[in-house]
Amino acid sequence: MPVAEAVMRIAVQGELGSYSELAAHEFFAAPITIVPCQTFAELFAAVAQGQAEYGMAPVENSLAGSIHPVWDLLADETPLIAGEILLRVDHCLIAHPGTRLEEVRRIYSHPQALAQCHEYLRTLKGAQAQEVYDTAGAVKMIKEGGRREEAAIASAQAAVDHEMAILAENIQTDQRNYTRFLVLCHRPVPAGDGPHKSTLILDLDDTARTLPGILAGFTSRQVEVLKVELRKRLGFPWEYRCYIEVSGDAAAPALQAAIEEARGQAKWLRVIGSYAPGQTTTARLHTRS
Repeated sequence: MPVAEAVMRIAVQGELGSYSELAAHEFFAAPITIVPCQTFAELFAAVAQGQAEYGMAPVENSLAGSIHPVWDLLADETPLIAGEILLRVDHCLIAHPGTRLEEVRRIYSHPQALAQCHEYLRTLKGAQAQEVYDTAGAVKMIKEGGRREEAAIASAQAAVDHEMAILAENIQTDQRNYTRFLVLCHRPVPAGDGPHKSTLILDLDDTARTLPGILAGFTSRQVEVLKVELRKRLGFPWEYRCYIEVSGDAAAPALQAAIEEARGQAKWLRVIGSYAPGQTTTARLHTRS
């Protein structure tokens, strides 16, 4: 885990109180300051240009699946990976103090959060869900709007930060709701001793018929395959993008050989990074100084 004496700047997509910020506080042992970014592209740029030492990029939710815009940026940019963390996500319905649940007519949040709470949202008759760029940003927006019929789905931290009321807690459809974050950096960070995992992105053509052979190249070398996800590349006839995660360091001989074999079968391949597997944690509320 990276530790520095000075206060580190961590770029996150979203406002203070976002799950990305909570993940940053859990990952880093040293004091940090948050650099809010409105988009994932701005987050990547902040790290690449040195405006922040690290970035916290969500790549996958246990219920809603991969966050494809982040994976595309991982493919198109060249960030280094310092590690990962899996954060338990507990969603709250947040509104103005004194608001009754039956008053709520519009509910704002990030598309992923709305997807993770779809069962609860179906129980709110007469309320419409609307997508915005960030969970904590939705709380900020309804506070500034001042309309009691508007609510947001976000973390309890966002409610505390904006002095808003929590109407309902743990409203996610499944309690096994975790988001995995990759920690981006612009300078190499030693992964240290112990187990490693490696993340690769491949582009495959001809309806991805080479995928079985690629996977066999890993398993035949006793490399454990941890994740495989195939996604159509929109606008590219018969091409697919594949995310593969495997155990081990990409510099290890067996894994290196498997990667080179895969490179020969893929249209394009990039090793995103090798890093220590992340810990699973629950965010804690914290006070602002």
